[in-house]
Amino acid sequence: MAVTGLILAGGASRRMGQDKALLQVAGQTQLQRTIRIVRHAGCEQVVVSRNSEGFVMDKVANLGPLGGLLSALPHCTHERILLLPVDMPLLSSAALEYLLQQPSPGYFAASRMPCVLPNTEQLRAYLTQQLEQQDGDRSVGGVLQHLGAHRYEWPEMHQLQNTNTPQQWQQALTFLGEQA
Repeated sequence: MAVTGLILAGGASRRMGQDKALLQVAGQTQLQRTIRIVRHAGCEQVVVSRNSEGFVMDKVANLGPLGGLLSALPHCTHERILLLPVDMPLLSSAALEYLLQQPSPGYFAASRMPCVLPNTEQLRAYLTQQLEQQDGDRSVGGVLQHLGAHRYEWPEMHQLQNTNTPQQWQQALTFLGEQA
């Protein structure tokens, strides 16, 4: 079954103090690395939600991951979407391959992203409704719950850590054996 990899790389990176997508790991930016592992996991199409020229930009600013997802959906051509953030430098293509082999929708028990979502009108309608409501659930967890997503175990839970702060980034680099 064909899959679109959708990388969320449009956050403000306030806690990090610099653009997380451009941080270097193993000789490439996090964005380049994430695109590579998504392709290696088997995604035939890769879409990047990023508020920069040449990428899919948010239609409405400051709506978080769901805003990026909703803005990027029209660009996703396959029936399943592998949604993931750009700030997981320990994530492997093996983890993504495992997730893609499971029934859709699904995610790892240790983290709401990466996750596999159906590219359906039901998803679009739910996202639109939640983002239009003042008190709508704007979390990826809410989307997964609404879709009845399955939770899967992954033995290497350390791979599912986001790096939102300089300290988390340094810990990830240390784990990888790199220097900041």
